[in-house]
Amino acid sequence: MKFSEINLLDELKRPELADLHNIFHQRAVAKGAIAFHPDADENLVFIIASGRVRIYLGFEDKEFTLGVLEAGDLYSTHAGCFAQALEESSLLVTDVQSVKRCMSEVPLFNRTMVRVLGQILNNSFSIIGSLAFQDIYSRLTAFLYKEALRTGVQTDEGTELRLAVTTEQLSQHMGATRQTVSTLLNNLVREGIMQKRGRSAWLIPDMEALRQQAQQ
Repeated sequence: MKFSEINLLDELKRPELADLHNIFHQRAVAKGAIAFHPDADENLVFIIASGRVRIYLGFEDKEFTLGVLEAGDLYSTHAGCFAQALEESSLLVTDVQSVKRCMSEVPLFNRTMVRVLGQILNNSFSIIGSLAFQDIYSRLTAFLYKEALRTGVQTDEGTELRLAVTTEQLSQHMGATRQTVSTLLNNLVREGIMQKRGRSAWLIPDMEALRQQAQQ
């Protein structure tokens, strides 16, 4: 669900980029609040300083989650998406022109931003591809497999995976109903692919078996 694996907070700690802190100001966002929406007349770039922010598309009563930003992740308000804080969050915000100026004046920052934007574009194409060519079961199992590789903890019994989203939020990310995602998760448990260990907590005894399900 992440758009980039590069942590910009770590990058901004580098001595060569110390002056870049001056272009950002901090903005606190309460849990559940919409930090930015598509209709706002703002052309801003923001970095998650703390908390988690959901990026999603919305039309009437339908929502589709594109990803969940965590500390160090970057996004832009001109992407035409809603940004909602899933928990109390703090954002580092600046205008696009300031970022462009820094990219032209600081070669290291320019290279960093090119890497970040490249990863965001690549992951965006992955989302589009999965929606166009995969059914909901393949999308769900592929997501679980990737999250287990990224955040899972290895134990003697297998890989422990604790999702940072509820089933409702997961269904929004999959572009499916909550009932459909719940049914598929229960099927994975019955087939022995996964074991439920608590709220949003799972054990995957055999990662290869889950990978094969994702590739069906």
